[in-house]
Amino acid sequence: MRIATSSSSHANADIAVQEISEEIFRSFAAPDLVLAYYTETQDVNTLMSALTSTFPHAQIVGCSSCQGTMTDKGYLSGHTLSVLAIKDPQGTYGSAVVELDASIDVHTQAQEVLRTALDNSGRPGELPALITLHTTPGLEEVVLHAIRSELGVNIPIIGGTAADNAIAGSWSLFDNDTITDNGISMTVFFPTARISYAFHSGYAATGKSAVATRVAGRTLLELDGKPAALVYADWYREETGLVIDNNALFAESTLFPLGRQTGEIHSMPYYTLSHPAVVSKDNGIEMFSTIQEGETVHLMSGTTEMLVSRAGRVVDSANEHDSLKRTPIGGIAIYCAGCMLHVKDALHDVAANMSLSMHEAPFICPFTFGEQGQFLGGEIAHGNLMISAVLFHKDEL
Repeated sequence: MRIATSSSSHANADIAVQEISEEIFRSFAAPDLVLAYYTETQDVNTLMSALTSTFPHAQIVGCSSCQGTMTDKGYLSGHTLSVLAIKDPQGTYGSAVVELDASIDVHTQAQEVLRTALDNSGRPGELPALITLHTTPGLEEVVLHAIRSELGVNIPIIGGTAADNAIAGSWSLFDNDTITDNGISMTVFFPTARISYAFHSGYAATGKSAVATRVAGRTLLELDGKPAALVYADWYREETGLVIDNNALFAESTLFPLGRQTGEIHSMPYYTLSHPAVVSKDNGIEMFSTIQEGETVHLMSGTTEMLVSRAGRVVDSANEHDSLKRTPIGGIAIYCAGCMLHVKDALHDVAANMSLSMHEAPFICPFTFGEQGQFLGGEIAHGNLMISAVLFHKDEL
């Protein structure tokens, strides 16, 4: 298994793909899988056409990223395209994208995407070593449940929700045949390299908590029977000494999200985070992930310094998860767009930390509106303000 990455900021999508292919081809020809992450300013139709014609034997996966991308070469801001290519003649890969049909439930369509990806890999009926998942916003928990129901076991997943530059619906997904702004993308991996993974928040619980007593979809309406936004505002003021600006909730809540305990390792709890986005008209809080009624919700806290350093720490954790401590030959990471926007001036440091932890192996990282991964305790989850990482290791199966 061999991995290469490349990026381009050229305004013309055809030329951008040409520049990328020239660099990839210096490492190897005819990749088996191409992962492409790009900003909303790209001409997605041209991008898909150029990638499929340039890499005719590859499974192609495309997902939009917020305001830039990151690779082992560093952070690229603005109009950009970044690609990770895998050459693995003894391995197999399959991808699929569906544009959602409103007349069919999402769970059923998600299972069909998975089956199509498995068919495209030539390994139907087998359990993949890894699944990469990308959806458009709002579908994540249903899709994760559908994958678990279809396979019967938890398979390592790394995923990120398609993003745009300003939460305005300009996100997209594509594969070799389909482009959509309302859909599901999956890729199954049967690689000849071993994988390790990690999924972390890096935030700490403050000790403040309440039970979600009323929820409507992704809007948290009440905590302990009181309007959720008022409870959150009280918690925020007690922690910071400041009055939160409800018109800037998304930005101001980045260091103080809500969390639900997902499990614990060595008596240390770990959490899945939810990012408060908007105060609803009835003083509820609209989120980027779903909190269930009856769940205990914790106020979490983090620091800007933690958001800069933790990407490298998550990669370190994934390395430690590999029992033989083999040197990675490459990897995929997912970094929350909300965190990215908060530390934007330090993203070159984030990229450098990741590259150091990756032993300077090639990696790719989009900035997403939700993150999916597998905790070391085995749980598969969708959260916000998280980072997910998967590493490929040089010892072959």
